Amino acid sequence: MALTELTRETTTGGASRAASRAACEVLGVLIHGETERVGGGQGVDDAMDLAETAGGGGCGMGAAETFAAEVFAKGDDAILDAATEHAATLFGDGGDAEVRGVVAVMTSLAGDDEEKVKRVMDCVTSRTSERVILRVRCAMAVYNDASERASVGTRLDLFERVAKYCVEAKQTKIYPILIAHAGDETIWGTDAKTRRRALKTSVDLLRESNASEEELFACMIKYLATFENDAGAAGEAADIAKETVRAFIASPTMFHGDFMSLQGLKNADADALKLLSTLLTGSVSDYKALNASIVSRLGLNADECMAKMRIMALSTLGKKGEVTYAEIKDALQCADDEVEEWVVRSVGAGVVDAKMDQSQQRVVFTRCTDRVWSGDEWKRLSSRITEWRTSVASIQKTLVAK
Repeated sequence: MALTELTRETTTGGASRAASRAACEVLGVLIHGETERVGGGQGVDDAMDLAETAGGGGCGMGAAETFAAEVFAKGDDAILDAATEHAATLFGDGGDAEVRGVVAVMTSLAGDDEEKVKRVMDCVTSRTSERVILRVRCAMAVYNDASERASVGTRLDLFERVAKYCVEAKQTKIYPILIAHAGDETIWGTDAKTRRRALKTSVDLLRESNASEEELFACMIKYLATFENDAGAAGEAADIAKETVRAFIASPTMFHGDFMSLQGLKNADADALKLLSTLLTGSVSDYKALNASIVSRLGLNADECMAKMRIMALSTLGKKGEVTYAEIKDALQCADDEVEEWVVRSVGAGVVDAKMDQSQQRVVFTRCTDRVWSGDEWKRLSSRITEWRTSVASIQKTLVAK
């Protein structure tokens, strides 16, 4: 059999005998080299048939052929054992097609035995300094093939091994594929613990890939949401909870949050939660009343935190519609000549839409971002949607009547 046909000759139900035989041949040659036959011009296929019938032995064959014949004669478990034992030689000396073919045979021979499949994956991902791209491709092939038969738990375990290998081998180009896969809930089912593990892997990959703060933050929120009905396990979320809080506070682009009630967030640092709560629901006065050491202890910039507090406070004040400069000065606790600057900064941040009337010393707000959505906000939105539907229905009736 041509070595390039090894992969095609494997099936989901197990490797074909021809593929297994070819894998043995590959291993024999890689381990012992191209040795000369010492008898009768006997072909490899004939010799292996004879060895299988006779229960082994390789009289008249070279070392490579003898090895292949004896392993093949012992059956699937022996072939898998030999392949895993000599995986370093396979990846060290085998051609790409040979390696992919033998790994495909190994996966098929492992079949439904999840521990054997994990053993194959461990062989593939054992080294990060040698033929990394080939190993990544083989690891993904093992994962994809095994996923068709394995339980969700084993599927996730194999995926985590692939992800860990890609990180250790610094295969950053693969991260987006892995992140998208980890975040696909249809793959992991409805079990919260399984989805939690997958999302934790996604969080780790996003950190390694230097993803945008919004993308990482959104993934961490999804992770924390998996603890809603599992308060007893929420302690394991402490580190990510703290990171989530800090990420929101430090972000120059995030000014809205509906995540304070998440069970997983409650295990974050108490001071960090207090600072977050103040930003989302408090005033500048409330912020100034906090212990100044909180900001420095969290490694945050004091000036940036105060700026964020003022911008968020202005979004609440602006809901009045029309506000005087004096009201803004009092609410933001800033100087007279800073009022317009804070309005401009808030508009630039996308938090409000407003026009300043300098002659009248007032600001007219046409849109303000809600810092949080409470029950009242949801009721108002529902009411607006109902009104919109009523208006659309009325227009449709008018058009039909015409």
